[in-house]
Amino acid sequence: MTSDLRQRKKAARIALPTAVLLLIGSAVVVQSSAPAAAAETTLRAAAAKAGLFFGVAASPNRLYPIVGQEFSQLTPENDMKPDRIATSSGGLQNTSGADTLVNHAQSNNMLVRGHTLVWHSQAGALQGASQATLNTFIGNAINRWGSRIAYWDVVNEALEDNNTGRRRNQWPHTMNRDANGDGDFFDAGDTDVIRDSFIRAKQVVQAGGLTTKLCINDYDVDGLTVQGGTPNRKADALYDIVRNYRQYIDCVGFQAHFNDNPNSIITNDLQANIQRFADLGVEVHITELDIDDDLSNNDIGAGQAENYRKVVRACLNVAQCTGITVWGISDSESWRSSERGLLFTGGNGSYQKKAAYHAVLDELNKGRNPTVPPTTPPVTPSVPPTTPPVDPTTPPPPTTTPPTTPPTTGCSATVSLDSWTGGFVATVRVTAGSAPISGWSVQLTLPSGASVTNTWNANRTGTSGTVRFSNVSYNGSVNAGQYTEFGFQGVGTATGLTPVCTAS
Repeated sequence: MTSDLRQRKKAARIALPTAVLLLIGSAVVVQSSAPAAAAETTLRAAAAKAGLFFGVAASPNRLYPIVGQEFSQLTPENDMKPDRIATSSGGLQNTSGADTLVNHAQSNNMLVRGHTLVWHSQAGALQGASQATLNTFIGNAINRWGSRIAYWDVVNEALEDNNTGRRRNQWPHTMNRDANGDGDFFDAGDTDVIRDSFIRAKQVVQAGGLTTKLCINDYDVDGLTVQGGTPNRKADALYDIVRNYRQYIDCVGFQAHFNDNPNSIITNDLQANIQRFADLGVEVHITELDIDDDLSNNDIGAGQAENYRKVVRACLNVAQCTGITVWGISDSESWRSSERGLLFTGGNGSYQKKAAYHAVLDELNKGRNPTVPPTTPPVTPSVPPTTPPVDPTTPPPPTTTPPTTPPTTGCSATVSLDSWTGGFVATVRVTAGSAPISGWSVQLTLPSGASVTNTWNANRTGTSGTVRFSNVSYNGSVNAGQYTEFGFQGVGTATGLTPVCTAS
C-alpha cells in the first residue's frame, strides 16, 4: 500500500450453468456435462485447488476467524514497514505487532509476505539513511523471521507516478548515479539503490539457507497500456529492472489498486503483461488488490463482481501468477473505505460477502485456463478414420516401416488474440519440433490498417504489413517439443494472422 493518493475502478458477468433445462413437448429434460468436482466454499481452498494462494493484508487488532478461514496468505498492512520497526542505525524495534501477525499466520498454515524493506515513504528513522544503513536493516529484518517469511518486498514503489517511466527523485533513489550518462542505472559503474538492496537481500537469504523469495512491488504497472492505449511506461520500466536484475529478483508484485485514474484502470492487456513478466522466470503476484466502485459506476453488485472476475482470471491464465492478495477484509476497514473496493461489507469480525466475493470464488473454482483448448484437438467420433481399422488377426506391419510423414523438425508458431475496438494484443507461441532449436524467427502479415506499437520477448523488424520477429538472448534455445512465447500490441484489427516459424 502507498501513502500517495491514488484512485481506481470495475464491470459485470454471469457464470454459465452446468445443467440446462430443455422443454420438449410437455417434458422437461435435463442436459448436463459430466459431474464436476465439488466446488470449494472458501477462497483459500478454491485457490489452493487452482495452485495459488489467496491472501489478505491485516493488522494485529483484526485477526478475526475469517482471516484463517478464507485466506491462505497474510501481509502485515503496516507492522513491518520501516517506520514501525527500524532504528536510525538499521536495527529493529517494536516488532511485537509483526511477531503477532507471523505467529498467527503460522498457526493457521498461512504464508507471510514481508512488507516492506526499502521505500521512500513511511521510512521513519531510516529516512535519509545511507545504503550501508539500509543494508544493515535489510539483514536484520530478513534474519529475524527467516524462512517464516515466504516473500519479502525488498523494494517498494521505486518508480514515479503519472506514467513517466522514470525512477523516483526522492530518497533513497537520490543515491542513484548514472556514471556513464547513458540514461539508466544498470551498468557496473552506476549506483542503483534497487540493485544494491537486492544484492544485500540475496546475500542474507543465501547465507542463512533461507527459502524466502525476494520481490519488487509497485502500483500502476498492471497493464501493458493505460487509458487510451498509451504504452504503460511505468510497467515497461519495471520490466527493464526485473530483466536486468533477474539473478536477484524472484518475484514481482502488481499492487492492483484499480480506480478511474487513467493510469490505474483495468485494461484488456493485464494478462499479457503478467505473462511477459512470468516469461522472465519470476513469480508474479497481485499484491494489494482493491477495485474502486467508480469503475463500475458505483455498482458494488454485478458490475464490481465482473471487474474482480477479470483480474482473477488474468492471473489464473498465467501459470507463474502464483498469488492474489486483497488489501483488507471489508470496505469499512479499507484504507480507501469510501471507494468500497473489497470483497466484504461489515466490520469488527462480522462480515457479509459481496457479489465480488462470490465472483472470485466462482472464478477460482473454475481453475486455471478453463477455456484454453488442448494442444491436440480430440478426434470427433463422427469423422471416419483415414485408415480402416486393422483386423486383430492381421499381423502388424514390420517395425522398420518408415512413417508416412517425417518427424517435424524446425519450429511451428500459433497466435492468440485479445482484441478490442481499435486495438489488440497478440501472444505468439513458438514450439520446437522433434529436435531442439537454438534460435527462431516468426514472420506474419498484418491486415491493412493494423500496425505494431509494442513488442516483448522478441526483436522486431517492421511495424505493418509483413513483420518479422526473432528471439532475444534469453529465449532462443527451446528443447524438443517445448515452447516459448512472445507478444506484441497493436492498433487496428488483426484477424486471420498466419505466423510462419523458421528455426536456426
